[in-house]
Amino acid sequence: MTIERDDDPLWKLADWVWQLRREQPLHRVIDIVGERAEQADGDDYRFLALDLARLLREAGRNAEAIRTLDQVSDRYPDDVRPAISKAHIYLSALDQPEQALKWIDIALERARRTGFFRREALGDKARILLKLSRGDELSDVLEEIMSLQMMRGVPDIGRERDFVDRAPPGLIRKNVLERYNEFRPRRPEDGSTDEPPKFEPANDLT
Repeated sequence: MTIERDDDPLWKLADWVWQLRREQPLHRVIDIVGERAEQADGDDYRFLALDLARLLREAGRNAEAIRTLDQVSDRYPDDVRPAISKAHIYLSALDQPEQALKWIDIALERARRTGFFRREALGDKARILLKLSRGDELSDVLEEIMSLQMMRGVPDIGRERDFVDRAPPGLIRKNVLERYNEFRPRRPEDGSTDEPPKFEPANDLT
């Protein structure tokens, strides 16, 4: 049975946070979402805590965001998303790519164990390795992305290529680049390579 969006409690929570963000200043939204997260459990807690970390990051309160993500990981040690989010903070907000690499490797260990978000974590690792100009490791990650077998019912994202388009000539091994261009051709709607990629669900499912 398919759950309609209006009947999905997590969609309702997402709509609630979105409406708060429209009506209240950011610091007040953080307080309200944080209070509700403290009272929640299960999937509601996980969703609200991850959203709280996102809001804290938006406010530049990165240390608090990291603490929140650590709390989620303590409750759900197999959850891939907190480690991915920490990698994003270290890479984009704090400009610490080595720390970002540490956390994306933790995310990948969880992703490989659970099967969840493997392609997303590998794409983020590719962006970190690009930042560090580690072409051989980046090429290896692209090889792994192309080799993944996507499974129906296991959440992940669609094929991405922003990290390929931003790589300087020669950084990625030629044969890997040629095959990746076949695996995920560039589309007219891809837009600027400086923009974050638009989220797409995985559609190459078995």
